[in-house]
Amino acid sequence: MKNKDFLKLVLTTAIYGIITVGAIVAVNVSVDASSVIRPQHTELAKLALAGNTVAAPENYNERVFQECIVDNMQVIPETVVIGSSRGMFIGEEITGYTDIYNNCVSGACIEDYYALLGLYYDKFGDVPKRVIMETSPWVFYKNNPESRWREDRKYNQTACNFYNMVNKKDILISEDSKRENPYISFSYFRYNMTMWFKEGNEVFSEDARVSYDINEAADYSDGTIRYEASLENESEERLAGVKAIKGACAYEDSENMVEIDPDKKRDYENLIDYLQDSGTEVLIYMQPFSVTQCYYSFDENLNPGYPLAYEYIIDFAKEKGIEVHGGYDARMFDLEDERFIDYMHLDRAGTAFVWRYKK
Repeated sequence: MKNKDFLKLVLTTAIYGIITVGAIVAVNVSVDASSVIRPQHTELAKLALAGNTVAAPENYNERVFQECIVDNMQVIPETVVIGSSRGMFIGEEITGYTDIYNNCVSGACIEDYYALLGLYYDKFGDVPKRVIMETSPWVFYKNNPESRWREDRKYNQTACNFYNMVNKKDILISEDSKRENPYISFSYFRYNMTMWFKEGNEVFSEDARVSYDINEAADYSDGTIRYEASLENESEERLAGVKAIKGACAYEDSENMVEIDPDKKRDYENLIDYLQDSGTEVLIYMQPFSVTQCYYSFDENLNPGYPLAYEYIIDFAKEKGIEVHGGYDARMFDLEDERFIDYMHLDRAGTAFVWRYKK
């Protein structure tokens, strides 16, 4: 009798387990609020490539969007910009390059550089003739926790394949950045349920529309961005937020960065060597931190890895004949906090000033 009861318990538990897992999978696949299972930005990409300014949707996954952009391009751009959100204003208006596309993604790590250029290589069998590399200090941080490049299977595989081609070995993936299975992820299930309750049935369809409202966040047709009005435009509120920052810059745990990681450095240099050997012109852009942040990061030495990264880039660029724009200390350019959106992002006018700055 006890054996039958035990068997019944096991079967009941198994059935409930199957139902629970089935429900999680069903919600994650059907909602997919971050577009990591079913890339949902194809129509958005087509609108952008047709010359439109497109509104950033609720389920915006920047890396999936870059996939869809490159997939729907008919010809490879002469110039592309890769890097993090700190380079998202770099486009035709600022550089003067007419055939340009900005592929920057938030929090870009070295693996993102390989993924973004790998997308072009996979589509066109070549890389662009000019690459502008926005380079932030944490790109060289050994324990950089950034793992969004692992979320989407195609984007992840593109990074791995292109890295293997350039470096002749497989990419080293830390335990901290192992890819979570989005189909059975309970945390993703909770996020999807939250978005479903918030947005209703709209979460089941792609939100692709042209933006006519200058107050909302959007992407321009060259891949550069527009922030929402409260951040895009200079104001007392924006300035107060910039000045309110105190202490080290903790983005990507970079307050713990005390050296240039030799492996990250090698991967960066090998990519640039590959580009230059392919006849591609490489330019490097370093975006300054706010004046207030610079006091803590540089004067108080709370981000000791930042000056090391700057000095390394300057020396390496000189060795390789690479044109460098910008630097990490805003005071090098006589900038004030009024030109910043937050502690690490210049506004459009500030970015243009730094890009064109002549010593």
